[in-house]
Amino acid sequence: MWKRIRWFVWSLFAVLMIYTGISVYFMEHFFPGTSINNTNAEYLTVDQVNALLMNQAQAYRLTLLGREGETEEIVPERMGVTYYETDAAGQAKRLQNGFLWPRIFWQKDSYRLAAGTDIDEEQFHGAVRGLELVKNGKHPQNAWVELKEDGYELHEEQPGNRLSIRSLEEQMKGAIVSQFPELDLQEAGCYLSPGITAESEKITSLTKKLDQWLGSEIIYEFGPENQVVDERVISGFIHLDGYEASLDGEAVTEWVNELAESRDTYKKPRRFKSTLRGVITVKGGNYGWQIDRETESRALLAHIEQGDTLTKEPAYTQRGNVWSSNYDIGDTYIEVDMGAQHMWFYKNGQLIVDTDVVTGNISRGYRTPAIVASIKYKARNAVLRGADYATPVKYWMPFYGNYGIHDAGWRAKFGKDIYKTDGSHGCVNTPPANMKVLFEQAEKGTPVILYY
Repeated sequence: MWKRIRWFVWSLFAVLMIYTGISVYFMEHFFPGTSINNTNAEYLTVDQVNALLMNQAQAYRLTLLGREGETEEIVPERMGVTYYETDAAGQAKRLQNGFLWPRIFWQKDSYRLAAGTDIDEEQFHGAVRGLELVKNGKHPQNAWVELKEDGYELHEEQPGNRLSIRSLEEQMKGAIVSQFPELDLQEAGCYLSPGITAESEKITSLTKKLDQWLGSEIIYEFGPENQVVDERVISGFIHLDGYEASLDGEAVTEWVNELAESRDTYKKPRRFKSTLRGVITVKGGNYGWQIDRETESRALLAHIEQGDTLTKEPAYTQRGNVWSSNYDIGDTYIEVDMGAQHMWFYKNGQLIVDTDVVTGNISRGYRTPAIVASIKYKARNAVLRGADYATPVKYWMPFYGNYGIHDAGWRAKFGKDIYKTDGSHGCVNTPPANMKVLFEQAEKGTPVILYY
């Protein structure tokens, strides 16, 4: 009985001694199945692991991966990086309690450890700036808008491959400390990005405004002809300053002035198909088309700002009768050939009045002006007054200042050379019967063409 007890005690003591011995061993050695940084570390001591970590640190290289497939290998020591031993291995070993060594039969341990890292900031900063990936980087380009002759072109942002020094240094330090083999610069967010993209509010608000302005189409009607204000014209009115656009009111005014110069006929020479002399040039007077430049400049600017599409006449300060044949005179007009002392009245192309007349007395300086005018109004039984006369007439049709056409019942003869010595004070004296027809048929605004 006692023998059995003694045997049991000695056996138990032997087991305890063996267990304790193994435990003591594993107090200083890592368990079987332990890996550190993917390297077999079973049965290694803390000092041996520290040596392993230092060897790994000295052999460590970091590869930078650029967004366009370029690579650059980094030797940390050349960048002011030095390594030293830490208690990382000791801390890992303390996680493996030697008395719990039986767990090696069902558990394996894997650790990620690194030697301590010290970085010379000045040397590191200089070395980073000397990297080929840094030196050869192209700056990103913001999205921008370019005005063209017929509108605008949106240039989308260009990412480039310029690295942010600050971000690159932070990411490289983290990779070096952790001894990561590679650093993907794109994934790590090391590249500079365009500040303004095609989707940025600055671009979208600008293009929205430009689309509205350039979408305008103002068609000015000049009889059978049109003058179109479209994107080709409007683009010349737009001033672009960075991402801000404005309409140049002075440019709009200049364009309207040019339009008026090309279209206005008021007081300008015009070609006229006369009855006896063929096509002649007549000028002066108060007849013709004249664009109201100031009013139309404001209106055009407002139309463009609102993105209007419309057909219209420009604002006029003076209107002619037509924009058609015979320039702006049309086929209803009064023609006075003062060289022939004859007058014709055409209505819708049909000859209504054909008569001799007497115009202003040349010898006394009462010459009737050679102009293109229009009938201002019509009056019955008027009294024409001057410095030395007061003459009643039955029909009075003024066309320019105090000049007009009226009946002259006191005259027995008309035409020929009477006007040279016995002419009027400047008006067109007309036989009463013909004057009656003219008064009844001609309307206010009818053009009057007078020439010698």
